[in-house]
Amino acid sequence: MRNVLYSTTVFLYFGDEYLMLHRLGNVGVDKNRLNGIGGKLEEGENFLDSAIRETKEETGYELNVPNIKFSGIIKLNGGYPDDWVMCFFKARVSSKEIPHGSKVKEGELLWMHKNEVLNSSYELVDDLHHVWENIVNGKVFFATTEVGEDEKVKEISMTTL
Repeated sequence: MRNVLYSTTVFLYFGDEYLMLHRLGNVGVDKNRLNGIGGKLEEGENFLDSAIRETKEETGYELNVPNIKFSGIIKLNGGYPDDWVMCFFKARVSSKEIPHGSKVKEGELLWMHKNEVLNSSYELVDDLHHVWENIVNGKVFFATTEVGEDEKVKEISMTTL
């Protein structure tokens, strides 16, 4: 059995725009790809606490629980050195002014209209192609995937509520 890592991804939004992170080429997993805000759970941390902490660390936004909505969970098998269980959230923020600014340690933060994310010139983390519409439309999803060596989703089994 492979090692499993646990992470959260948060999609901050203001109106119809979402804050995305373009990861720098020398930082962590999914280098040079576009994703939401997030990272690995720390010891003893639950998914929601991780989402709140990661958002504050990476952007400076302080999330309030009433503004956070659970979006879904994915189990990624294969492709990466470890398997992943990733929990997704979306959270409304009151301003597009990013407290830490747009240039952060992990990369560049940029606001994108919800309809531009899947068609942008940036390479996305591949699972976003399968779950983005659910996140934007507020449908909760539960998915298991098989990922190829190219870190692209080859098979997905998904149920939505």
